[in-house]
Amino acid sequence: MKPSLLTDHPFGADYAKRLGVPAWNGALPGPKVEEWRFTPLRALTKVSFTPATGVGFDTLPRNIPMIAGAARLVLVNGAYRKTLSTVDLGKGVEVTHGKVAAKEGSSLIALNAAYAPESLVIHVTAKVKKLIHIISIGASGAEPAALHPRITVTAESGAEITLVESHVGLPGQTYFSNPVTSITVGAGATVRRYVSVDEDSAAFHLATSLVKVAGGGTFEAFHLGLGGALVRQEIRVALTGENANVRLNGAYALDGTSHHDFTTLMDHAFPNCTSSQVFKGVVDGESHGVYQGRIHVARDAQKTDARQVHKALFLARGPAIDCKPELEIYADDVQCAHGAATGEIDENQLFYLRSRGIDDATARGLLIEGFLADAMAEIHHEGMRELFTADVTRWLKARRT
Repeated sequence: MKPSLLTDHPFGADYAKRLGVPAWNGALPGPKVEEWRFTPLRALTKVSFTPATGVGFDTLPRNIPMIAGAARLVLVNGAYRKTLSTVDLGKGVEVTHGKVAAKEGSSLIALNAAYAPESLVIHVTAKVKKLIHIISIGASGAEPAALHPRITVTAESGAEITLVESHVGLPGQTYFSNPVTSITVGAGATVRRYVSVDEDSAAFHLATSLVKVAGGGTFEAFHLGLGGALVRQEIRVALTGENANVRLNGAYALDGTSHHDFTTLMDHAFPNCTSSQVFKGVVDGESHGVYQGRIHVARDAQKTDARQVHKALFLARGPAIDCKPELEIYADDVQCAHGAATGEIDENQLFYLRSRGIDDATARGLLIEGFLADAMAEIHHEGMRELFTADVTRWLKARRT
């Protein structure tokens, strides 16, 4: 019998011995954990993973996305590859890599801390004009492998940086990616982060993002989910100073049996802070989309303005959507709201387009793109908005072929 991640999982003594690190004795969350109720890990427990190792390619595979003019930082199976990366990133940003310090937190964070080969550390001290593109590649080889990328970003007071993350894998390979990203936004600093998860259909991806935004700081993020067997992006944001501002948005487009879970926590601890969340998705085949968004407003966080919206579009009768927005408010002078809605393609709109000579597949594609455009509009960076819109268009074209 193969080992189970929830009990005698393959990250125990044998796994640790092969990797040369202490054994991790924790357990991954089971179905009784409320935040994981809609994302069971049964499929993950059926696979026996071995430690991911370095892969010998010296050039980037053809399926890896490239952004013209951007500086490039490449991780292969969680390890930084200098030969595939851009060494000169310009003034105001320094990139190093070192050991990961153990931290308390979720079981996934503990697992990452135990087995991450190193952390990619990005230190920002000024306004950085060049776009930084982080590419994390999963490559298991013949046997299923587990990889644990770790990224740490610190933007000092008044600094500014734009980061793009592409999480991809080599086609036809089974792997479990467990990335953890820690971001600290200093007073008056600005960090923009755009994340694309387009893993292979056999891949598992359970990501955790921990963000702290100091007073007067701005954090803007957009998360796009297009691929993977089982994907979860958990984003926890703490607003740790007055007048902090957060815009956290995302979109997903799923087909086949893909499962994608967005789980967010917006923790307002200080007054006069704002946060907004807009997530939209489309589901087809027998896929499953999940959105769980919780806003916590502490007693002293007066004048908070926090909002979240999730909308989903069914393209067939087979897929499923679970949505759970939550407000936990202890202050009395706030403006907080949440909304959720699901539906199907409007037949009247479809009829209108077809009556203008547009074929059914193209008409449906236009309506889907229009539906997701509201979420894409939340991307303030024009180049990233165009790039992610093109990714959605590519997904639509692949779906029609």
